[in-house]
Amino acid sequence: MINAEDLVGRHVLKVTTSWHHHQDTKSSLLHMWLHMDGLGPVRFHTPADGLSLEIDQPHGPYHMDEYGHTTVEDDLPGFPMTQFVGQRIHSVQEIRYQHRTYDFAVGITVQFPGGAIRILNLADEIVLARDQHLGLVEEHLYEAAPPTSQDAAP
Repeated sequence: MINAEDLVGRHVLKVTTSWHHHQDTKSSLLHMWLHMDGLGPVRFHTPADGLSLEIDQPHGPYHMDEYGHTTVEDDLPGFPMTQFVGQRIHSVQEIRYQHRTYDFAVGITVQFPGGAIRILNLADEIVLARDQHLGLVEEHLYEAAPPTSQDAAP
């Protein structure tokens, strides 16, 4: 596992995605890898709550019998992250979900010279959002404030 902060200052070299296809349903994003200079491929995954980032090589396509199959694509045209290939990450900010007694990390906002994109785990799905409202869940999402020097003091 790596921290999202490890992405700051690095360039996105390529984006690889894996998609789950099942009968007549819309394909869903299973994994996303950002190939980063100095790190290699960083896999974004949705284990339970939150977003997991780890250095990991992309897998190939595979069949899942009656549950469908997966495909793997590089730099897919129209995929929201593809527009950031070649750009350097300026900053990352944790996104938290807060509702009543629940308060947990669900993703990150990644800032590039060409704009920002949110990468979230919503209901075990990777969701990418750039300049879009995510519906009812939006009122429960907030960017966590970065720690101040006072927060870091013993």
